[in-house]
Parts: sequence; structure tokens; C-alpha cells
Amino acid sequence: MKRLKFFSSELWLGSLVALLSVLVALAAYQSGVSDSKEGDLNVEGQKQLTDSNGYYLEANQYIIYDYTMYDGWYVNEGKDDDAAEYYLANFSEALTANIDRGEDLFDEQYYEEMYADANATYDEAVTNFDEAQKAGDRADKLQLVVLIFAVGLALAAYGSLLDAESRLRLLFSIGSVVALAFGLVIYFGAIL
Repeated sequence: MKRLKFFSSELWLGSLVALLSVLVALAAYQSGVSDSKEGDLNVEGQKQLTDSNGYYLEANQYIIYDYTMYDGWYVNEGKDDDAAEYYLANFSEALTANIDRGEDLFDEQYYEEMYADANATYDEAVTNFDEAQKAGDRADKLQLVVLIFAVGLALAAYGSLLDAESRLRLLFSIGSVVALAFGLVIYFGAIL
């Protein structure tokens, strides 16, 4: 019992109160930073998703324009060379490259080229949403750490108010140490 007496001493309980106070503040701050990062990444992801949708609609318009230009060229080829030349000159680079490949007209590569900006921006948005989720998960874990450290802090503070010979004081001290250890395990799991 004398070995355990140290754990109910003023020095020990005071040290626990000081340490847990600092750890609560640190975990709360880091949780706030992670929450802020989550919000920033979600906003950026939404912006990129909106841009991606705009690029997709723009690509659709260019594809329709290419269909129109190709149809105009096809109808006028050999009949009205000036008109056919006009339509041919207005093909997109992707359509011209598609024709030069000699493959199927409007092949898969053509569509990949036309939707490249939309797809790349969409991928960036998804990446930001994934990063936002990770930051949110980290913030949630850190909030749990704040709660655990706060319980440990309350136990240490209340224990320090009890009589030095009280068994309850020792129990609160041990509970505070358990909360500290458990909180540290979750804390390091969240930040690493």
C-alpha cells in the first residue's frame, strides 16, 4: 500500500492535472485544424466537381460540333469542294487525329481525348473528397481523445480535493492514469 501512496500524493495528482490539461488543449487544437482541413478539402472538391461537370458539358458540345462538321464534310465531299473544305477545316484536333489514325470514326481514343479535362478534374475532386474524409476521421478520433483526457483530468482534479488518506483519492488517481494511457494510445493512432 505504501508503493501506491505516491499515486495519491499532491505532487502526482498535480502533475496529472497539468499534463492532462496540456494534452486536452493540444488534442482539441489538432482536432480543430483537422476539421478546418476537412472543410477546405470538401470545398475544393466541390469546386473541382463543378468544374468537371462544366468540362463534361463543354466536351459534349465539341463532340456535337464535330458530328455536325463531319456530316457537313461527308455530304459535300465531291459535290461542293469549298463547303467540304470549310467543314474539314473546322474539325477538332481530336477528330483530325482520329481520321489520321484510320481507325473507326469517333473511336474510344477520340472520346478519351475530348473528355480528358473533365475526367482529370473529376479525379482531382475525388482525391480531395478522400483526403477530406481522412481529415474528418482524424478530427473525430482527436475529439474522442479530448473526451478521454478530459475525464482523466476531472478524475485527477477531483481526487486532489479529497483527503490524502482516502482510498477514493487513490482510485481517482488510478482512473486518471488509465484515461491518460488510453487517450495516448488513441492519440498516437490518430496522428500517425
